[in-house]
Amino acid sequence: MEARIMHRSIWLASALVMAVSVGFALLRGDSAQLVLSLAAPLIAGVGVAGSYDASRGGRGTAAEVVATTPTSPRVIMLARVTLAFGYDLALALLSSAGALAHGSAPAGMTSLVTAWLGPMALLAALGLLLAVCWHAEGAIGVALAVWTAYALSFIELPVLNGIRHFWTNSTVTLVLALVLALAAVIMAGRIEPIRFGGATHRS
Repeated sequence: MEARIMHRSIWLASALVMAVSVGFALLRGDSAQLVLSLAAPLIAGVGVAGSYDASRGGRGTAAEVVATTPTSPRVIMLARVTLAFGYDLALALLSSAGALAHGSAPAGMTSLVTAWLGPMALLAALGLLLAVCWHAEGAIGVALAVWTAYALSFIELPVLNGIRHFWTNSTVTLVLALVLALAAVIMAGRIEPIRFGGATHRS
């Protein structure tokens, strides 16, 4: 049911970004690993952050209904994140298979997937945690800023030398992504977003 009230822009934007990225990779011939390592984290970070707004400030679709439902905020968050991340993961896997079939991934499917899986999971988990603790717009902004720094690391800027190594598909990256995601699950529904004060107003 959550899929029916999530913004359609989440699905459309993710599909568009991935389609453009795959098209570019196919035109270049052998750049699928680089392109997908940039595109997959982008759509996951923005998509997951935009799928859940812990503030429930009334601007989201069916926000009033969600606010009055007996369903736990944690369950709602998990449903939306599963949909958003699962959709983006499926797009990335299909794109990887397409690139492999057209010869744009000479290193093979395993190397192609491992190039984007870790950064994708980490940026999605970061966006989720910020959406829970802050709000969706701020989480998207931070995800874009982090992704931009990650993208710039590929042009060998000295100041960003260590960023690409941090965002590789390693055990540390995946464990950190899991820790951030678990923190978001624990904090969902238990804290008020940073941009709001308490339930009462001081005179």
